[in-house]
Amino acid sequence: MISEETIKQIFFYSDLKRPDALLADEVDITQFADNIIAFVTPIIANEEHQRCVKIVSDMNKDVGKALHNQKPKS
Repeated sequence: MISEETIKQIFFYSDLKRPDALLADEVDITQFADNIIAFVTPIIANEEHQRCVKIVSDMNKDVGKALHNQKPKS
């Protein structure tokens, strides 16, 4: 999981001038952080789940199948 504080820091470090920049004058940084967290959390949870399934399947195929059938918790 990425914390709100981490996302805020990334936002504040994103000040390089680029010719193709898309700038917004009024951005609620906290809302931006919340939206990023809401978007990436299920993606990260799924990737972690798939990694665990592979590790467990390498040790025990039956347990790996059972774990594969469980949905990751976000």
